Amino acid sequence: MLLSNNDIKREIIKTKNISIHPLIVENIKGSSINLTASPHAWDIKTKESVVNDKKKKITIKANSTVSIFTQEALWVSRRIGGTYHPRVSMVAKGLSNISTTLDPQWYGLSLVTVSNTTDQDIVIRVGEAFVSVMLYYLNTPATKGIIDNQASRPDLYSKFNLTDDDEEFLALQWHRNFHGILEKMKKSESYQYLLKDKTRFRRSLFTLLGHPLISGSIGGVIAGAIIYYLKMN
Repeated sequence: MLLSNNDIKREIIKTKNISIHPLIVENIKGSSINLTASPHAWDIKTKESVVNDKKKKITIKANSTVSIFTQEALWVSRRIGGTYHPRVSMVAKGLSNISTTLDPQWYGLSLVTVSNTTDQDIVIRVGEAFVSVMLYYLNTPATKGIIDNQASRPDLYSKFNLTDDDEEFLALQWHRNFHGILEKMKKSESYQYLLKDKTRFRRSLFTLLGHPLISGSIGGVIAGAIIYYLKMN
């Protein structure tokens, strides 16, 4: 079953099945999460960094393909799987990322491959949402402990010519384990906002149900239903 925005928020608040950092609440859409571009990206052919202009822009040259790390590190439990999809705004520019899957129990950054199918260079701003991940509940949990790929995929990024900044960032431990992602998320303002938003919703609901007119109406409906049931039986 595909997760809605409410499902995603609920799982994040519970921290039982989804953790993400940095958590950008407005990037949680109706049935997906938009992920943003980090200042760590490389050309597939040359293996060189394609980040320029003081790490603010990623230039994808005409008819070339690059790999871009997301800013967000993601963890999902063995009850969640997912798929990556290009955003319509990116496709309209002539970009198309190679769709792939998010395995249960994954944790780490996402390395997304993007192709420029046009004859002109295209720029993605660092911090811009460029790929969407859709999440699904699994009918049965995946086998515990089976994780096919290493966190943040060092087997892939090690093939590129890394700058000092690339190596320093990729060596950070918080995005390389579940607990690091979880703790970073729980300390963030965005996570605290979601918790407060949940509390405000509950308070509003209880206040509404406690209003004399509402409670009286509900009581009347229940009483009517009971009377109808007794008459029919």
